[in-house]
Amino acid sequence: AGLSKLTGKPVVITHHGDLILPEGGLNRFIQNTMFFFYRFLARRASRIIAYSDDYANHSYYLQPYLDKVEPVYPPVHMPDPDPEVVARLRAEWQHDGGPVIGYPGRFVEEKRPDLLIRSLEVINQKYPNARVVFAGEYDIPYEGTWERHQALVQQYRDQLIFLGLIKDMQEMANFYAACDVMVLPSDTECFALAQVESMLCGTPMVMTDTPGGRVPVQATGMGRLVPRGDWRAIGEAVIDVYENLDKYVRTREEIESVFSFQETVDHYERIFREVVSK
Repeated sequence: AGLSKLTGKPVVITHHGDLILPEGGLNRFIQNTMFFFYRFLARRASRIIAYSDDYANHSYYLQPYLDKVEPVYPPVHMPDPDPEVVARLRAEWQHDGGPVIGYPGRFVEEKRPDLLIRSLEVINQKYPNARVVFAGEYDIPYEGTWERHQALVQQYRDQLIFLGLIKDMQEMANFYAACDVMVLPSDTECFALAQVESMLCGTPMVMTDTPGGRVPVQATGMGRLVPRGDWRAIGEAVIDVYENLDKYVRTREEIESVFSFQETVDHYERIFREVVSK
């Protein structure tokens, strides 16, 4: 922002999500400091790109600057899953024909992975052979969610698989395709690109009804929304989606028509041209 002022060049920024950290004095200091720097930048920006109107209208970062906000879906590009690898992964993870449920994200407080694990109490009533596969970091140094939920993890340990962080997008595509249902039980999400990635790989979502995060399911119909914090509803939705895949699954072409990589690039270019021309 300072360089923009010195050179007279406009600034366009993309907002990737409000910073929300667990309780604690240090975290509050970090959160407030980052918000101060964000406001300094936002006041000087010519345009602020948000992933959706839904998120912008509920964001404490964006609400003061809605006159500058323009919604643009994020660019999402996903390779096709490898059928042979997908079959091998399913054979490895599936137990006696039960559903394979995926979780694509960090094991942190705001993502509420504990709710997905608790939902096994509901899922097990009908599918006791279900397995939940976590793709993402789980022992996070800056917060204690993993340690805090160890009793819950150990209670369902035989049904949980932790892969750790996956950096290769082809491996992620194979992970998505090897699961029957993907679940994001987050308390807050800006958009959750993992939803679109999963949909492009043919796997429907169960997502919490959170501003911004609910947009991919609302825009495509490829999944179910559930109330935030309700592990019973998560379990019931997983069963419903798993038993009615024909109802929820959309083709890759249908998903790409909604979340078009090229349209996102074109939209950014239009914004850049408009800002420069003023």
